[in-house]
Amino acid sequence: MTLSRVGVAPVSIPRVVSLFLSFFCLVLAGYAVLGRSFAYLGVPPLYVGEISLALGIVATLLAGNLASAIFNWPGLALALLMLWTALCTVPYLKEYGIDALRDAVIVFYGLFSFIIAALILQRPRILSILIERYKRFAVFLVVMVPISLALGYTFPRWPNPESPVFSAKTGDLSLHLAGISALALVGLIRFRRIALVIMLPTVLVMCALVREAMVSFMIGCTLAFALSPDRRAFPRFVTLVGLSVAVVVAAAALDVRWSFADVTRQVSVRQIVTNVLSIFSDSSSSRNESTKEWRLNWWSDIIDYTVHGPYFWSGKGFGVNLADSDGYQTSDILREEATLRSPHNAHMTILARAGVPGLILWAFALGSWLIAIGRQFLVARQLNDIWWTRVFAFLLSFWTALVVSSSFDVAFEGPVRGIWFWTIHGIGIAVLVLHRHHIDLMHSSRRGNLAMLVPNQPRLR
Repeated sequence: MTLSRVGVAPVSIPRVVSLFLSFFCLVLAGYAVLGRSFAYLGVPPLYVGEISLALGIVATLLAGNLASAIFNWPGLALALLMLWTALCTVPYLKEYGIDALRDAVIVFYGLFSFIIAALILQRPRILSILIERYKRFAVFLVVMVPISLALGYTFPRWPNPESPVFSAKTGDLSLHLAGISALALVGLIRFRRIALVIMLPTVLVMCALVREAMVSFMIGCTLAFALSPDRRAFPRFVTLVGLSVAVVVAAAALDVRWSFADVTRQVSVRQIVTNVLSIFSDSSSSRNESTKEWRLNWWSDIIDYTVHGPYFWSGKGFGVNLADSDGYQTSDILREEATLRSPHNAHMTILARAGVPGLILWAFALGSWLIAIGRQFLVARQLNDIWWTRVFAFLLSFWTALVVSSSFDVAFEGPVRGIWFWTIHGIGIAVLVLHRHHIDLMHSSRRGNLAMLVPNQPRLR
């Protein structure tokens, strides 16, 4: 892959950065396909995520542009959030030890944002490399997601009950299919028919098994369609919806039903309809309603003891098991389930652990990114920067789907989804700064210093 440049020769990527990027891309791929089983590779407490973080810090200090990654509104907001999180973690280290650090990674995985942004800003060519790698990975992922999903439900405890090979959650897999669909809808890749044949039944199965997967997938795809600069996005979106409806109608006519071991929900059209109705109103499913009520009650209690209670300023801190402390523990030791530590909502986790100031800083960190990227997307579209518009549209779609998913599940509290989210967040920070710099140089006499980042695209005038 070549990278167009104006006036300067390509800058080589240092070996330490190249090694980190290769290793980190492998880690992200492992999280996407294998889930928690891959996350547990390593020697406690140093797993692949922590090893990646250490390597990334070294690469950034040696060859990154950390100042540019931090000194912008989204970067400063994230830095302030990290500072407050540290203040809410340090007092509990002596009492809770490694558990305090483990709970705090919901924010401190944000270091990946600074790492990725700093490396891209120092060597913009890395942005094109990451996009090309993701496009190639998307082809592999379309095939692997249904395989991972099927094996995970068919052999849920193989070969080791404590650490099965295929343990990716349905919500995680659906998010990656949403990301791939967004990539196609904004025009960065083109779907072949075989990809749709593979993806559609997989998505519908996910919609029946987990309603959060359905919501995040639909929001990601709808937003990508709405933001896409590609004129073919509308027929693609209509085709996607039309084929989905056709498959559902055919499944209903044939009365297709599947059941998996250790899964109470049945894969059927009726279950999909029940999941859709349960989002907007009370459904007839007692399981759906009990799950919804359990979450709402817990979130209400968190609001009571923070916003209206004694934990307003600092929350309960990072380290305490919130499920035990709040009386909402559901894990069954006899079934070898992992102990639940946090509510199924990243925003409520921040409120419970870091208090109202922590939630405000969390909203500032996410909101500043969303507003800045959204504004720059509008600028790119106004200037008819097609490639840049596609990149911004993809980032907004995938990032939003991730945030939505974190509102219904324990998502960013772990590395599988948390590191992916903060990586997308960091790429967004880098793209924001680079595009602004590009616009500034377009209106200056120093155009020859600009590194053009658009592979195989005409130069902007």
